[in-house]
Parts: sequence; C-alpha cells; structure tokens
Amino acid sequence: LFESLTTEQKIDIARRLLQNKEIKSTTVISSEEDKAISFSQPYVFAFTSNFRVFSDLDISKNEFRVLTYILEYMEFGNLINLSQSSLCKALNIASGNMSNIFKKLRQKGILVEHHGHLYINSNIFAKGMSHQLDQKRKEQLSNARNLCAEIEQYPESYSAMSKSERRTLFLETETKEIYTDAFVFSKKKKNNAVPNPNNSIHVDKPRKVYKRTKENEEARRNAVDADSHMQKVS
Repeated sequence: LFESLTTEQKIDIARRLLQNKEIKSTTVISSEEDKAISFSQPYVFAFTSNFRVFSDLDISKNEFRVLTYILEYMEFGNLINLSQSSLCKALNIASGNMSNIFKKLRQKGILVEHHGHLYINSNIFAKGMSHQLDQKRKEQLSNARNLCAEIEQYPESYSAMSKSERRTLFLETETKEIYTDAFVFSKKKKNNAVPNPNNSIHVDKPRKVYKRTKENEEARRNAVDADSHMQKVS
C-alpha cells in the first residue's frame, strides 16, 4: 500500500509522524593522523654549511670510505663504537694506513675525542636530533662538537717537488676555527636555520698546472712525429 503512494503523499505522512517529535542525531567526526615516515636505511643529519667547509679539506678516497662506514654504524649521539681493526677488515685497508686515516680525520676536525670517547663532529653530521632525545644523547652530541681543524701549511716550492719528495715532506699545521655551531637544544619548534654563505675556507695548497707554452707544444709535436716515424719503420 505504501509503495503505491506518490512522493508527495509519502512526504506528507512523514511530516505528520515527525510533528511534535524531538529528533536526535549523532555526528561522528574523525581525523586521519599523518603517517610517520619509516626509514629502511640508516641516516644522519648533514649540516650543509659545515659540510661545504669539510669538502674543501682534500678528503682522500679512503678517508671518505672510513667516514661513511662510521656514519652508518655510529650510535645516536655520534658515539663511535668501532675499532680500527674492525674497520680494516670491513674495508680491506691495512692497519698502518688506517692509523694514518684516523690521524688525518682528527686533524680535519671530523673525529672528536672527549674524555676517552671518540665521536663524529656533530657540527657536520648528527645522528639523533629528535625532541625526544634523552639527556645522555644530548650530552654526547654536545661533547661531539668541534669548531677547529689543523690546516696543513704547504711550502711555495711544493708544486715543483717530485712525488717521492712530497711523500716524505713534513708539513706543519696551523689550528684554525673553520666550523660554526650547527644546532642548539631549544624548546622552540620554529626552525630559522639558513645557509651560511661565509662558510668557506681557502687551503693554500699549490697545484701543479700544465702550461701550454711554445716550447712545450713544440716538444709535444716532435714526440708525436717520432712515434709516427717509428710506426712506419716497424
């Protein structure tokens, strides 16, 4: 019977039924929380201005290999719990070379010693910068800070030296403040960090540059002509 009624009739019946009735309704409001990012790889923070300074210090390939391995395995708070012998095995580097690499990384202000513990300089890299970081890790990050590096002083005759002379050359160093403080522990959430355009250093290391003079060009042509003649004769 109800199905046979028109739409207007159905609305009229509904109005009569609801007349003088209190209508109760429930509204459900839900919000979807932002999903946290989960990293499947170890990661560290790199402070770009100081990283740029660090990149100016002529880091060798093996020094960089050792550094990246340490960054992957160091603890939150930048504490290093790796022995040189374990690094030698992992990276296939001789122990004598590893000792020299550690010496160089200390000179460049990348490795920092504090009360017998070894850290990565937290003004360049930092592992664990969360607001939930416990007091112990905060102290470790503070202990790992370093502003200085020992800059090698190259003699004016360096570019004229042979490779063997350079290897045996003892270079004096000068301690300079080249890094800047990269972070502070603050209750403020706003981040006002901006790149520091002045964070750059100049290392006075003479580089051997080939200059194409008339004499050099003539010698090069004579060598090419001699090679061509030898090939024809053979």
